[in-house]
Amino acid sequence: MNIAELRRKVEENKIKYIRYLYVDLDNVIRGRVSKAENLEVDLEGGITLAQIMQSGFSIMDLVSPETIYGPVGEVKLIPDVNTFVILPYADYTAAMLVDQYIDDKPHPVDPRPKLKDYLAKSEYKFKIGFEPEFYILKKSQSNEIVFYDYHLCFSSSGMNYVHELLKEITNALEQQGIGVEHYYPEYGSSQHELSIKPYDAIESADKLIYFRETLRGVLRKYDLYASFMPKPSHTIPGTGLHVHISVWKDGQNIFYSEKDKYNLSEEAYYFIGGILKHLKEIIGMTAASVNSYKRLRPNSWASAFACWGPENREAAIRVPKAVKGREKDTMRLELKFVDCTSNPYLAIGSIIAAGIDGIKNKIEPTEPCLDNPTKYSAEIRESKGWYRYPENLLDAIREVQRSNLLREFWGDTLISEYVKLKLFQWEQYYNYVTDWERKIFLSVY
Repeated sequence: MNIAELRRKVEENKIKYIRYLYVDLDNVIRGRVSKAENLEVDLEGGITLAQIMQSGFSIMDLVSPETIYGPVGEVKLIPDVNTFVILPYADYTAAMLVDQYIDDKPHPVDPRPKLKDYLAKSEYKFKIGFEPEFYILKKSQSNEIVFYDYHLCFSSSGMNYVHELLKEITNALEQQGIGVEHYYPEYGSSQHELSIKPYDAIESADKLIYFRETLRGVLRKYDLYASFMPKPSHTIPGTGLHVHISVWKDGQNIFYSEKDKYNLSEEAYYFIGGILKHLKEIIGMTAASVNSYKRLRPNSWASAFACWGPENREAAIRVPKAVKGREKDTMRLELKFVDCTSNPYLAIGSIIAAGIDGIKNKIEPTEPCLDNPTKYSAEIRESKGWYRYPENLLDAIREVQRSNLLREFWGDTLISEYVKLKLFQWEQYYNYVTDWERKIFLSVY
């Protein structure tokens, strides 16, 4: 789309405001709003932003104390015209996603242009489908955040309860070119899932960002809230972001083979092998918060061990059945160890880096796990190479810090700033005295 076409769209739809959005390293969607009359100027010159915002500002809106960025220094937000959408939930408003540049070079801590550059040079294409889970919440009369509805898993009563909301949400998504494949009430009361159609890697991440914005924008009209928090309570199911991935070359899905009993090709096995080898390094990118590791527990159907298996929902990598009659196109892997606290460009790029390393170096996977891995003893799991994930953010980020794979893919500056940001989150969390501690220790000791 060129600038003239964009201007025509803006005028035909009576757009007055344009949101220029980016996603920081803590996966907070931020941005600036400009008047539509400034469109040409904003597209040609970009929009100014402080350099520190991408990696120095935390989810607490506190500055990471060790960041290399400070009050001096600016970036230009360069809009990607291919991401232009009209927002159905915000009157007279459109949006675009941006890349951040310093003196005509990508900002070292912005993963979007880094991933775009890698994909442009790669011999492979990657199709990504996201399955975001979320809770719908409301405020009670006493101003507490509570469940919006109560339903059983997959129950039709849950479908009926949110039907009117679902219609408006899916219509708003489709108006923005975001295809929805499936919906169902999830395991938790007031927990739901909408599956997004697969797209190329960058486009899928872009659409996930707009999905989050749309869901919250529509629900806000009804004084409702959407939460993607991985584990809102120890008493309810966790919320994940399952990633379906396939790799393509010359228009063919290279994950498929009719000769294998699981219909997996050599490349698919090597891709699995690469992810499993590097999973302890990349999980700090895909499960990116202190709360994430309360979801990744054994026997929770979220996965806790670095193993793979056909149709196994306790494995890190599940091999779903391909669609009958479309096996060549729908053979894929489902990755369970991802949630919505992760920056989607970082998550996708890190997964791709690990998988492609597996293909290039012909890394064989462990044997498949055909049952719940917790049914095996620790000794047997160890002998099979089914190791336990890092069990908290601190251990995961230490693996990120020493990962040559991630430093080569993302660069030292991004990894260094990311580690500082996440260690700051860990310290804030670790130093906080919880209600549980007070309840247990205060009177006893």
